[in-house]
Amino acid sequence: MKKKVFAVLAAFPLEVMTVRMASILMVMSLSVTAASQPESQPDRSSKQMPVIVNMAADGVVNFIYHDFVRKGTNSSVALAAIDKEVDQYQGIGVSHLFWNVNYQRVGYNSAVWPSYWDVPDPEKQVTEWPRAYYMLHKIGIDDIFARLIPRTREKGMSPWVSLRMNDHHYFNNPSRISPLLLNHPELRTNKGNGLFNYAKPEVREHYLNLIAEVLQRYDIDGVELDWIRTPNNFEANELDQGRVLLTGFVREAHKLTQAAAQRLGHPVRLAVRVPATPEFAYGKGFDTVAWAQEGLVDMIIPSDWWSGFNSDMPVEVWRDQIGPRGKNCQIVPGTAGTYSCIPKGYQMMHSLPAMRGFAAAMYDRGADGIYLFNHFHAVSDVLRLRTPEGKSSPVFTLGELLHAAGDRAAAVSQPRVHALTLHDCVPTQTDYRPALPAIIKPQQPVTLKLHTGPQPSAGRCTLSIGLAQSEDLSAAKLEVRLNGQVCRALADQPLPAKPDPKKDNPRRHVCEVAPRVLQFEVPIEAVIRGYNAIELSVLQGGPQTVVWLEAAIDPSAQQR
Repeated sequence: MKKKVFAVLAAFPLEVMTVRMASILMVMSLSVTAASQPESQPDRSSKQMPVIVNMAADGVVNFIYHDFVRKGTNSSVALAAIDKEVDQYQGIGVSHLFWNVNYQRVGYNSAVWPSYWDVPDPEKQVTEWPRAYYMLHKIGIDDIFARLIPRTREKGMSPWVSLRMNDHHYFNNPSRISPLLLNHPELRTNKGNGLFNYAKPEVREHYLNLIAEVLQRYDIDGVELDWIRTPNNFEANELDQGRVLLTGFVREAHKLTQAAAQRLGHPVRLAVRVPATPEFAYGKGFDTVAWAQEGLVDMIIPSDWWSGFNSDMPVEVWRDQIGPRGKNCQIVPGTAGTYSCIPKGYQMMHSLPAMRGFAAAMYDRGADGIYLFNHFHAVSDVLRLRTPEGKSSPVFTLGELLHAAGDRAAAVSQPRVHALTLHDCVPTQTDYRPALPAIIKPQQPVTLKLHTGPQPSAGRCTLSIGLAQSEDLSAAKLEVRLNGQVCRALADQPLPAKPDPKKDNPRRHVCEVAPRVLQFEVPIEAVIRGYNAIELSVLQGGPQTVVWLEAAIDPSAQQR
């Protein structure tokens, strides 16, 4: 079947057309009929599972910019910094590096999209992190990814390119968004006030051009279509038609990966990052289950948009709905650097126990690996939490956190935390409501479900329950039962001596998430695999509002 050749959009200056585009068009005209080869599944008996790190376009150049400031702006400094950026991930359990090349512009000299320095006066207009791309361009390095990608493979990790399919950042900054988006409101959603509308063929061509170019340009193992950045691609009345259009779009992207695989002589995969459940994805316009069943995608990365660690990514539901037709499609749940229990509430900073909790639950539910987003720091950076006294405490490095994501054995043998977090990337029309906040009234108990992964055979389990401010908060007493068994009340978490005054800053200790955080010890034999029912009753005082709930499991600790 002859491939459709996607024209370069007229909105992009013709003078940037180069011989590279001719090569792209030649590859796109190939007829490829071979099905993608199934990727080998991870060895679930092994200790270390696959860990994917997505490095966003701004994070990519932050490393280089820091060295420019300290050592000077020249090519030797730049090349050494680029190599160091890759090398830091070697030996800590990271198996894949997904290099993000674009937001609304790209970080290399492209024939089909504007780069960050393609503006009338780059010396004045290009600022902050995009300026690092411009600085590289000025010293003759027009494509940082041309060095990052082969270096990744050389160091034993799998290089992919990640593409943001409708990024929402910098909408009012002409130097950072696409001229096509800026100059053509008729191609946007929300009556011209939103982002790209994929119902428009020009928009689909715009992104297919980019997919084709990166596949021609780089020797990569795969391309990720990151639909979470941002999953609002249609008007509400276009969603049914939009699913059909996006399936056609993914079908074309799949053909492009197969053409690249034929040319390169090795498989080139296609991954999609989509909302956390099949229903949420479908409601946002992504018929992801059908994509897997048709063999169009090799990896699904269920994710939330903002809330980060989510204790309830239903891997088994994805597996069940995809069925045997999509058995070779990997499910790799995504997580970020924080987690939250209520909409617009406090976020908790990542920690080793929280990462272990996420990993333990996901692997127990059948995940093929863990995908990490928004971890921009150097792996040697020390991450600090706080003590209740308000002291900053160095606890672990980012490298240790990344390693914990893939350490299946340690996830269940070391202390772990499971919080009742929320999904925040959901369709407008949905029955889903976050479990928290939950109001408990006298004689009206509330039962909440918390997924805690595999059943612990021994150890200690402690529940932390955060209550919102109320008239009788200090005098309130709760009764807590887990799966019908009474939990013993412990002393409250101490009030923080120096609470962070900025609500938007992530909390660094559970005592900071609510004005009162109660604690209860759970009989360890009451904790079951998967979902646990937690019944909360008010014994003393008036109605109370629960805004935080998490379970800390320490398999080696003794019950009190």
